[in-house]
Amino acid sequence: MKPMVDREQLHKLFLSGKPLAEIAKELGSTHGAIRTLIYQERLRNPLDWPHRVNYPGKSAEQPLMMHLYECDECAITFAVEDYEEVDHSATACPICGGEESVKDKCYGRFVPTSMASQAEAM
Repeated sequence: MKPMVDREQLHKLFLSGKPLAEIAKELGSTHGAIRTLIYQERLRNPLDWPHRVNYPGKSAEQPLMMHLYECDECAITFAVEDYEEVDHSATACPICGGEESVKDKCYGRFVPTSMASQAEAM
């Protein structure tokens, strides 16, 4: 019988950015089993289990959680950082200043990259 993986510990290690192989070793499991658990947890609660971004030039900074909005009146898309103290219900368009035509389109992570790394990737 396989040992149970402590999902809270898995979540903590995953969010710390440790490679899956190291997480598996620390939790006494296999890389494949850990990857499967993360996949299953991500299906249940995607905001708690963000996808990792792996590409050349990836920023060392932690990703920023953002809300993406669109203003129907100005036809502009803009993003607002997500902090606990920010009231997103009062988000206004940066162009026209209106709140009525602003629609919340999605929520997710923003990973800053340097312009040099973007040029290298092209």
